[in-house]
Amino acid sequence: MNYIDYSDFFGVEGFHAFMSNRDQDFAILEHRKCFADSLGLNQSQLVIPQQVHSNRVARVSGSCTLPGTDGTIAQEKDVVLSIQVADCIPLFLLNTASHTFGLIHSGWRGTQLKIGPIALQEMVHDQPGAVRAVIGPSIGQCCFEVGPEVADVFDSSRSIPGNGDRHMLDLKSVVKDQLIEAGLQNNNILVDNQCTFCEKDKYFSYRRDGDKAGRMVAIAGWSETSF
Repeated sequence: MNYIDYSDFFGVEGFHAFMSNRDQDFAILEHRKCFADSLGLNQSQLVIPQQVHSNRVARVSGSCTLPGTDGTIAQEKDVVLSIQVADCIPLFLLNTASHTFGLIHSGWRGTQLKIGPIALQEMVHDQPGAVRAVIGPSIGQCCFEVGPEVADVFDSSRSIPGNGDRHMLDLKSVVKDQLIEAGLQNNNILVDNQCTFCEKDKYFSYRRDGDKAGRMVAIAGWSETSF
């Protein structure tokens, strides 16, 4: 199964952060469980947020399903966090000192509501220099055309003119700006610039394929040897 492994960026032995490609539709729970198993993570400890483009972030301590939630945070090492994406940003977070970790679904609505900084506030523990973040594959500025009602809620420097009154929004840069403003160091943030819309053979894209689009899954957790 094809996936991206961001674990080395976090630099903490035993912590793993993965993003699937479009091999399967991971909106299907059994596929998500099998993916976790293939990565050596305990599928029975999966956390499943039922995402609604909110800024609700929940702290969890074990396997659960969370209605109306777009971000999860855990400190227990036997917990496995997951979110599904198909253009929105998967945001991985780890406090390398406390080992608190988070996984956030950040589309433009969640970004407008500052879900990233809200999650960060739950994780910093007066140690902003200890937190590292990965902004994973999502729709790029090259393809994210939005109307003025969306573009105008973000800094104008993060969009360029599109067709007519529309704009091309750089959502990844908006999220990065928010994290830095909230206290993260620039060199502690990795931005994966792959565009889910452009790379149709690698990623699902809701903007490209509409309701027939499947979902990728992002997963974060610890190997059993670390606890």
